[in-house]
Amino acid sequence: MFKIGEFSKISNTTVRTLRHYEKLGLILPTTIDPQSGYRFYEANQISTINKIRMLQQVGLSLETIKEILEKQQADVLNYYYEIKEKELEKEMEEINKKKEMIRQLQNQLKEGNNMEKYNVVLKTIPARNVISVRKVIPTFQDEGELWDLLQQEMKKGSVKIAPGSLGISLYHDKEYRETNVEVEVQLEVIGEYENGETATFFEAPEYSIASVTFSGSFDQMPQVSQALATWIETNHYQVSGPMINISHVSPAHDPNPRNWVTEASFVVSLNGKK
Repeated sequence: MFKIGEFSKISNTTVRTLRHYEKLGLILPTTIDPQSGYRFYEANQISTINKIRMLQQVGLSLETIKEILEKQQADVLNYYYEIKEKELEKEMEEINKKKEMIRQLQNQLKEGNNMEKYNVVLKTIPARNVISVRKVIPTFQDEGELWDLLQQEMKKGSVKIAPGSLGISLYHDKEYRETNVEVEVQLEVIGEYENGETATFFEAPEYSIASVTFSGSFDQMPQVSQALATWIETNHYQVSGPMINISHVSPAHDPNPRNWVTEASFVVSLNGKK
């Protein structure tokens, strides 16, 4: 057996840590001298120390490690490993997002504040008959669910899509929201139909829009919005309706973000008139 100081050296663990482990019930001295209070450990306890250290390195708490050591069951260990693996995957996603943000900032610094690459045009979306699904969804990333509902309603009613019809998304909130966002998706249709469980049919009004068409991922939206805002302000227009996105090549058409083509726009007017 080894005194606590000796065991500390052999196991590469400080005396303070050994006392902390003892307090938590993680690893206990095999013997405590009743007269001197000296604590003694055995060589086979080094494997427990090594296991604790390894589990700490993967990010498990001492409380969790204690449960694993007490139960000594593979399914318990696997359970915590799976939880930790998911946590690490989420952390990696966040790290990758931050790396992408850094890359974008670097590109912006190289390009300066040049918005010329985003050509803003004033155009009209004509009045048209549409199928529409409009709901409050948890986040913008859930918009695909609305398109799924729209497709389901189209199949039920044998709805005919107008030639060249593009998917249009309208964002109706009066201010920016990150959650519980009100989004509407539309497609132009031919003919008249009865409203479905989740979809409605109506004549959408004509819109005058300030529009930018860009290629690539939606990570460019801050720069696109800046270009639109600059144009609206410079040309003495004002925002008088929802933001509208028109998908020319969407994630549904091509999973590769490099190939996406999106038209981002705001409904605008002079003197508050559409």
